[in-house]
Amino acid sequence: MTTNDARPLRVFQWIVPRSGSTVFTKCMSFVDDTEVWMEPYYTCVMNETVKNPEWGVGIPAMDKMRALIAQFEHHEEFVAMKEKEVEMANKYKNVFQPSDFNYPWLKKQLEIDPKDKKVVFIKDQSFAINDRLEYLPDVPTRHTFLIRHPQEVYTSLKHICTNNVDFLTLPWDEFHLGNDLPYLPIKDLFKIHRDHWKFVKENLDPDTVIIDSFDLTSKPEAILPKYLKNLGIPFKESYLQWEGDPELVFSSWRGSSEAVLTAPQTKVTGRAVESTRFDPPKYPRGTSRPEWKITDELKEYIEGAMPYYEEMYANRLI
Repeated sequence: MTTNDARPLRVFQWIVPRSGSTVFTKCMSFVDDTEVWMEPYYTCVMNETVKNPEWGVGIPAMDKMRALIAQFEHHEEFVAMKEKEVEMANKYKNVFQPSDFNYPWLKKQLEIDPKDKKVVFIKDQSFAINDRLEYLPDVPTRHTFLIRHPQEVYTSLKHICTNNVDFLTLPWDEFHLGNDLPYLPIKDLFKIHRDHWKFVKENLDPDTVIIDSFDLTSKPEAILPKYLKNLGIPFKESYLQWEGDPELVFSSWRGSSEAVLTAPQTKVTGRAVESTRFDPPKYPRGTSRPEWKITDELKEYIEGAMPYYEEMYANRLI
């Protein structure tokens, strides 16, 4: 990677789903001279898979998913969401049309130096880049990783998939994470995350930083200053609390209009974009809400992910 200090530093935060990353991203929005990107590589994945009518044709799981998406999109509440997205996208010039996103285009966008910024913070999924590393921007770059215990991740992911919006809920026992989300490498999310970390550490950034979501939310006053120090970013006490108004998100975050403007209208990121601080955990690390039943597929995925999580956890920032 290029190391020209005159250019704004790109800081990647690589994640697995449901790891508390959007709250962290909102926190970073208030760090001086920082621009934020919201999962742009993931948007590229969506365009190549779910939104590509030629992808997965004839695969029963994909046919089922597309039928469910069609049902979702015909609800009047969803139609209203999309109308609001179009209206807001015309107002906020920091967002792009989802169809703009592809890997070569995104690489060029991330290489553009924003005016009056010292840091460009990019939050994204490890699985969206791990085999497309040639599309990382060729600019001064640091890589950081956010982890969360697999039980917390997988149960939260199942919850958000079955209860994302009030007008369309799905039965917990009938929804199968691995079978019903065929575009996501559900079983291997943590392996991909670990493999991406190891490759980055050995080839791109030997000083990678790992933080655990439970650590961060339990003691942000200890973890956040160390995180920023590792990146050469000065810490301020004011970074531990921020404004709740989501207007800052809408008007400054860069990414697709769906990621920045519509997702906050759902339970995917709605609470996070209105957050004002890192709320302390409600349950001990490695546990989840009692009502979130550990179904057979959840048990399989949690147990399979543990060795990769534990390896990264042993190397976390403390």
